[in-house]
Amino acid sequence: MNELVLPGSGVHPFEHGQLQQRERGIATMRRGVGVVLSKWRLAVLVAAITFVVVVGIGLLVPRQQFAEATLIIHPVGGNLAQPESSQSTVPPDTSAIDTEVELIRSAAIAEASARKLALYKDPEFGGTPSTAPTDEVIRHVVSAVEANSRIRRIGLTYVVQVGFLASTTAKAKQIADGIVDAYMSRKLDEKLGQVARANRDLGATLGGLRDQALLTESRVEAYEAQNNLLGANGTSLTEAELSALNQQIAGAQADSAEKNARLATALAQAQSGSGGSDVGATLASNTIGALRQKEADASAKLAVLNTQFRPDYPLVKKASAELQDIRSQLQFETTRILSSLRADASAAARREGSLVASRVQTESKLATNDRSRAGLLTLQQAADSSKKIYDTYLTRASEVSAAQSLQQVDATVEARAIAEPASPFTSLRFILAMAIFLALVAGLISTLFAEMWNRRIRSWNDVMRETGLPLAGVVPDVAALSRARDAAGHIVSHPLTACAESFRSLRAYLALAAPAGQSKIIAVTSAVPGEGKTLTSVCLARSFAATGARVVLLDCDLRRASASKFFIKPRYGIAEIVSRSIPIDEALIHDVKSGIWFLSGTSTNDISGDLFGDNRIDELLARLSEKFDKIVIDTSPILGFADARILASRADCVLHVVHWDKTPASMVHAAVKILRQSNARVAGVVLNKVNMKQQARYGFADGSDYYHYYSSAYAQQA
Repeated sequence: MNELVLPGSGVHPFEHGQLQQRERGIATMRRGVGVVLSKWRLAVLVAAITFVVVVGIGLLVPRQQFAEATLIIHPVGGNLAQPESSQSTVPPDTSAIDTEVELIRSAAIAEASARKLALYKDPEFGGTPSTAPTDEVIRHVVSAVEANSRIRRIGLTYVVQVGFLASTTAKAKQIADGIVDAYMSRKLDEKLGQVARANRDLGATLGGLRDQALLTESRVEAYEAQNNLLGANGTSLTEAELSALNQQIAGAQADSAEKNARLATALAQAQSGSGGSDVGATLASNTIGALRQKEADASAKLAVLNTQFRPDYPLVKKASAELQDIRSQLQFETTRILSSLRADASAAARREGSLVASRVQTESKLATNDRSRAGLLTLQQAADSSKKIYDTYLTRASEVSAAQSLQQVDATVEARAIAEPASPFTSLRFILAMAIFLALVAGLISTLFAEMWNRRIRSWNDVMRETGLPLAGVVPDVAALSRARDAAGHIVSHPLTACAESFRSLRAYLALAAPAGQSKIIAVTSAVPGEGKTLTSVCLARSFAATGARVVLLDCDLRRASASKFFIKPRYGIAEIVSRSIPIDEALIHDVKSGIWFLSGTSTNDISGDLFGDNRIDELLARLSEKFDKIVIDTSPILGFADARILASRADCVLHVVHWDKTPASMVHAAVKILRQSNARVAGVVLNKVNMKQQARYGFADGSDYYHYYSSAYAQQA
């Protein structure tokens, strides 16, 4: 691209820069497409292999169905061996849920489900109906179950999804449910085990607590009995006794006062002369009443008799005697009643005195008991504490015993296994689409890797990067020229072909690359054999000859002598001129058709090992320079032969021929390094046998990308 922006062209520099960037982008894209097209065989081969492999794997992989069950974990569990009030109510950490998820994923759950479902007999797990559950078989089945399980927690929730991949939907559902059941059974067994352990622990603890409570209670009772502190409603016997004595003393005092008053009244009435007939106690006596009735009757009877008879009348005496007898009885009864009142008063007084003495004694004993209550309080507190602890554990033991039949797992099955829709990734259509996609990707990657590893010379950039030399010319790969027996004649007979034009361009490059007269001796060499340096030498010589110049071609590749195949066999060669002093004119051969003079290396197989190291070679070149305008030397390859180094150092300029897209860059680099060490004046690099169509696809800035514009004109001349 010409980066010059002419004044007045109407193109802004910024727009010009954008245009350059767009063109570079297009060139890069063209190069990428060209790389793929240039290696289409490799891409097709890799793509075909990838397609077959992917389709084969896709068809061989068994179609698996998926089923998934849902669990909700409730990780808050109580310690049945501890009182409920002492248990923590802090919500569980999220790690508790993760722990349960890992438990579901564990080999123990997988083994439990495998044994329960007898998966070791399932052919899908490598078993047969007769397979025994050995340790090795179980390990294999467990590994398969773990590999096909899909167990995951939904975010930070308590929801856990348990899925399984199997050959059939029914089997996937069965194994997914089996994993869930194995987990639930394990958790239930753990709960029941906790209950059993709690029962054992509580039983042992209750025994000790019961003994402790009984011991402390017995100590309290013994202390109370020893210190006479026992009583109803928590009151000591001494206090109760004192209270009773006080009540009894009060009653005794009232009774004594009453009896003394009755006695005093009776005595006063008796002393008044009534004979005790008006004493209250006698009035209340039934005996006195009856006697007084008899007395009244006898008095009445006696009065009647006294009116009728004389005092000495027997009936009167009898009646008087009966009355006197009755009155004697009344007096005796009255005396007895008074004696009884005295005895009652005396007894009441003695009883009161006895109760008062007892109260004094009881009050003394109560003072002693008050001092004993301090020790009782400590014992009572210990007894109450032991009894409370015992009652608490006894209640908990009852709850644990009742909970044994009510245990539930700290998880609920929200949904049994449900078959998921068949995955589209297992369908044949998807496998084919994926195979095509991967085949294209693999083909593209293979071409890119091949391009990255391809360290061969193909463009002007490659030439500059690997050699630091300019690109002298590009020679197309023309099949007609390669097949022609007379290459020089072919160039002559087809002057408008792309091949002929490439040599004219090469000739022009040499003419412009050095001042006139300084590129008379031109050495054409290559790094290794087979790069087309001989044909390039012949065609270049013919191109110079077409301008009317006198051109001589020297075949200095003594070992192969490839240039000699294009001309008649000479009688003498350079070896004979140097060693036998044969005249130059006798060794030169003129090709009339191409106008080239040709000088062979030797006419025999007897080759000197150091022919070109002879100083007479310089004399030969000097004499040829006097006779000809251009001297083209076809040398041997640089790598491995010293002849090429010597000749290159003696030439005015050297053309390094490189087989396009074949010669490794490392060889070209080594050859150029040797030329520079030999002080050779390398004019440039010639890319030979270039596939112009393929080169144009790359979009390299060496003119080949415009080949398609004029390829039809060259094709008519080919």
